[in-house]
Amino acid sequence: MKTISIFIPVYNEIAILEKNTRFLYQYLQELDVPFEIIIGDNGSTDGTEAAGRDLANRLPELRFFHLPHKGVGSAFKQGVKMARGDVVISLDMDLSIDLAFVERAAALAAEYDIVIGSKKMGDQTRSLVRIVGSGLYLLCAKLLLNLPFDDYSIAAKAYRRNVAMAYLDRVNFGTSYVLEMVYLARRAGYKVTAIPVSCHDLRPSKFNLINEAVYRFYNLFIFWAKSRHIPR
Repeated sequence: MKTISIFIPVYNEIAILEKNTRFLYQYLQELDVPFEIIIGDNGSTDGTEAAGRDLANRLPELRFFHLPHKGVGSAFKQGVKMARGDVVISLDMDLSIDLAFVERAAALAAEYDIVIGSKKMGDQTRSLVRIVGSGLYLLCAKLLLNLPFDDYSIAAKAYRRNVAMAYLDRVNFGTSYVLEMVYLARRAGYKVTAIPVSCHDLRPSKFNLINEAVYRFYNLFIFWAKSRHIPR
């Protein structure tokens, strides 16, 4: 199996950083595949940076970086550039997605360029507000871009590193990069698939949900308007 790079963006995660990183670390060791974990801190103010650097000094397969400003897209770009693995798998620090996705996605990367972990195909325990909001976004994405998939959140996504690198210039500071990379890669002939995942996430979001909704819908419509003029 190819080497995998697990990328986790973090923002003010001091409360769960060490516990969840060690849990993930042990899980990956038991898979018996070559791996590294890259944690990208984007703008934390609660001690996450110091704790992350200390943890990286104690775990040999862990690397940590800090960006001064909040922006998960910016962190993703840096993480992909740093990655040594052939496959980059993005997770959330709360590990709200069933970790079985990691093993399945790593295996599928032998055939597919992008693997989408879909909460809608699997099962999810999330607030009604988040389920309804994401449902409206997915409906608009299908109508505007004719995309058949139904999850463009940042977690539970796997990319062949060379494919992610090819589209890094399309990644801005926020979360819209997932949909745009999937669309562009699929249009260019790369192979994309989706698999069901289980998600249990009832903690308050790290994003302001109203601001995030405005950002994502705005970027979706702007991308749709420009997509017809993007060279194949």
